[in-house]
Order: sequence, then structure tokens, then C-alpha cells
Amino acid sequence: MSIGELARTTGVSTNTLRYYEREGLLPCPRRGASGYREYEGNAVDRVHFILRAKELGFSLEEIADLLDLSVNAESASRA
Repeated sequence: MSIGELARTTGVSTNTLRYYEREGLLPCPRRGASGYREYEGNAVDRVHFILRAKELGFSLEEIADLLDLSVNAESASRA
């Protein structure tokens, strides 16, 4: 999914998505032959998680920590 599609689906701007990427909240997506970002389907869930956590009052730093915990827990459960 392109950055524009992700922005429309989640209701955030492309600039916000790029910011989340720079801050490590969104993993760097792969790039197609054209050089455009190509996000995977789970990016929608991740952005929705970020937005919900912000609504609950978490800072972006705290959200990054929560996302790290989630990824680490998922990796551990696969082992």
C-alpha cells in the first residue's frame, strides 16, 4: 500500500506518517522499483494503535516503548 493509501485509510497526513517513520514508530517500509514506499497491511493497525495511545495520553516516546514491548513479546512467543 502506498503512503497516500495508508494516509487515507488511517486519516493521518503523509507528513505524519513520515514523521512516525523517522521516530521509529513505523518500521521503514520497503521501496518499490520506483522508489516509492510500499507499506504492508499491518501498518494500518500500527497507525491505529499509535493514534489510540495518543488519545489515551501516552507520549510518542511511551508509545515507541509499548510498540517495542509488543514486537519483543511476539518474537518471544514464536520461539
